[in-house]
Amino acid sequence: MSRSSELSLEPIEKNTVTELVARRLVAQLSSGALKPGDKLPAERELARQLNVGRSTVREALKLLTLSGLLDSRPGDGTYVRREFGAFLSQQIQWPVLLSVDDLDMIVEVREGLEVKAARMAAKRATQEDIDKIGVFKQLLEIEGRDVERETDLDLEFHHAIASASRNSLLCRLMISLHDILREYIALSNQTTDRLETTVAEHQAIYDAIVAGDSDAAEQAMIKHLAMSKSWILKASNRR
Repeated sequence: MSRSSELSLEPIEKNTVTELVARRLVAQLSSGALKPGDKLPAERELARQLNVGRSTVREALKLLTLSGLLDSRPGDGTYVRREFGAFLSQQIQWPVLLSVDDLDMIVEVREGLEVKAARMAAKRATQEDIDKIGVFKQLLEIEGRDVERETDLDLEFHHAIASASRNSLLCRLMISLHDILREYIALSNQTTDRLETTVAEHQAIYDAIVAGDSDAAEQAMIKHLAMSKSWILKASNRR
């Protein structure tokens, strides 16, 4: 019997959800019970060990596959990917996949970087910086909804603020989180009912930076990130 078929998986009792199954499988990877290249037990066996239905297991495997952690091979089975950097860069999808606690961690990281960046930008931004931050105004030129374009402009707006902070380390950290932020912002944009709301939030941040008001810039960014979190939570509730 292969090592991967002898996993020590505690059954999930009541109120089983796909997210909990996904958590259990990720925990097996973290503990070393599952390693890169390992083949997972069949759906039937996983369902038996976890005491859940096969459809629940199937959905959990699908989520982990889409996240880049697993590799589904038709006719063969599901494997842990040997290289799953894509999984790390797509952690932003996990607040919806896992729990509110995970979402809170991501919001805390964004606040730690972007609220501080907005505050510093209000004191340090040049006219060139302000022009770049004003890129969000192009959102109003989009006809209908174009989530990809909206996300590109949104991300450019946040990076421009980081650049205006004149803190090179903060900028590098923002760049390192580029893929994560893009996924997060895209999911928020997909759920947002009215683009005008997002534009108004950006406008408030922009106005505060133009006015050189650090306190107002900080508060406007905090409000914007809180609204973004609320849209993510709505997406989670719809699943």
